[in-house]
Formats: sequence, C-alpha cells, structure tokens
Amino acid sequence: MHPSKRIRTGTLVLGAILAVGVSGGVARAQSAGGASANEIAARALDAVRSGWALSRYDAARQVRAAINLRGGSTQGVTANLVLDRDGPRWRLDVAGGVGPLTLWAMPDRMALHVPSLEQHATRVGGDLARMAAGAGRLDAEVAAMQSRLEGGYAELTLGGEETIDGAATWRLDDRPEPGTTASYWIDQRSHLPRRIAVDRPGRRDARIELSYGAGLRPTRAVAYQQGQRDVQVTLTPRYDSAGRVASVQAVTVPAGGSPITIDLTFDWSPGMAATYFRFAPPAGSREVPFGQLSQGVLIMAAGALGALLPLLLGAS
Repeated sequence: MHPSKRIRTGTLVLGAILAVGVSGGVARAQSAGGASANEIAARALDAVRSGWALSRYDAARQVRAAINLRGGSTQGVTANLVLDRDGPRWRLDVAGGVGPLTLWAMPDRMALHVPSLEQHATRVGGDLARMAAGAGRLDAEVAAMQSRLEGGYAELTLGGEETIDGAATWRLDDRPEPGTTASYWIDQRSHLPRRIAVDRPGRRDARIELSYGAGLRPTRAVAYQQGQRDVQVTLTPRYDSAGRVASVQAVTVPAGGSPITIDLTFDWSPGMAATYFRFAPPAGSREVPFGQLSQGVLIMAAGALGALLPLLLGAS
C-alpha cells in the first residue's frame, strides 16, 4: 500500500497504517532524543507488528468475510467473500439489489454467473486469484518494510513534535512523489501511529485518525477524503481472542448525503472444501462474453448502490 493510494471505504484499520513503512530507507540527519526519522518509523512498524498480532493473520489459510450494506440511497446488499491462499483462489456470492450472482477467481481463469439472466461467462487469466495468496500478509509486509528502512531512502524526515488527543507524537514527513507529502504522527510512548495525512495538490487529500482506548489495537479509525464531494468514513473494529479483527463497521457519510453502513464479519478458519471454489456451467445457463456480462452487473450495481458506487470507485 503506497501513501498516495486512495483510502477506500473497504480499507480496514489493519491495512491503513502499513503506509508508514513504505518509504523505507535511511532518513536525513534529523533526530528526536537521539532517534532518526527512519529509526522512529522502524519502531512504529515493530509496535504495529507485535501490538496488532499481525502474525495471526498470516497464519490463516482461509478467511471468510460476510458483508451487509444498507442506508442512504442504496438497496440492501449482502455478500459472502471467501479467500483461499493455498489455491490461490476466491469466491464472491452477492445477494440483494446487485445479485444474486457469483464470481469465481481461479488460478487460470475467472467465471461469473448471474442466475436472473440465466447467463454465465469465463475468461482466461488468474491475476485476481493470485492476489488471494498475498492478501492480508500483514506481518510479512511489515518485515519487508523494515528491511527497506535500511536501504538508503532520503525523503523521510522528522517534521517535529505535536500533541494529538493528549498524546505526544513525532511527525514524520515523506515525499514519495513530486508534489505529494505523506505525514505520519507516531505516539512517543507506544510508538503506534495516531494520524496519517496525504497532501496532493490538485487531487484528493486524505487523513486517517486512529484511537486506541487502553489497548494496543485501534478501537476506532476515522478517514477523511477531500474532493468534489468530501467523505468521512468511520471504522469501528472488534477483535477475537487471538487479537484479529472479528468484525468491523464502516459508516460512510458523503457531504450533504445520508450515512451508508457496511458491517463486515470475519471467520479466519472457515474450512471450505476445494469444490466450493470450482466453477461448472449451471444447467440451463447460456454462455456469453465476459465483458458483456460484467458490464450488465455494473449497471445493476449502479442502480442498487446509488451514491455509494462512485465513492467506492473513487469518482466523487
């Protein structure tokens, strides 16, 4: 995840902060109490890695996310997404205004079935399936970032000290590309991130505020996006006994619009058999070109998701 990437409604608290270490490298000669900017960033990554129990996510071979979307101008939509890293493969089942439909991503092809149209389609290519193999490899990603902090990067600097919600923080500034500044506020006591901000003149700016309560894992994250239509997304996660996210509620409020709520519930060991991820043409279904069927699905989604669709696609 690069600091200049958009923060989307579906971005979970666990993924949002991984931008801290992307810059990775040796910072300019600025220090805080003897610590340079890259040393502070390395400590922050280590605090996230251990405090957020990232290795528990890497250990999961499968994960199922149950999705429930409601509110605003949207019709009620429910979905079930199951990722299998060993395949690698995944399957998405959607109901409500967009469905029913099922999308399979397999190592060698993709398949889509829309029962209401009595149509199915396939296409060659397993790029999306291979994404499942690395999805959520949070501990490994942090380790790679920490390694890159030793590689000679000269754009990460110490911007000073500030207080956020009563906590003393160091501000780290990065310039990952011309005209873009990404800033990170790191708690001086816990070394956990408190705020991330991305400033891109002429493009959508973004900011994430993280709250922790009395623990080491975020209890709340609020993301703000500025654009033609400002958007605020509030994420409220809950954790299981292993320290992984068990559920998260995302409430999206576009400027001048009504709140849209997405509830996600996670199962980190669903134990789905290989047959669940295999596609066979359904009886009575006619095969059509993949692009034709997927375009029809987008049209259905536009009607069902209303104002949420452009927000998800980053078009607002």
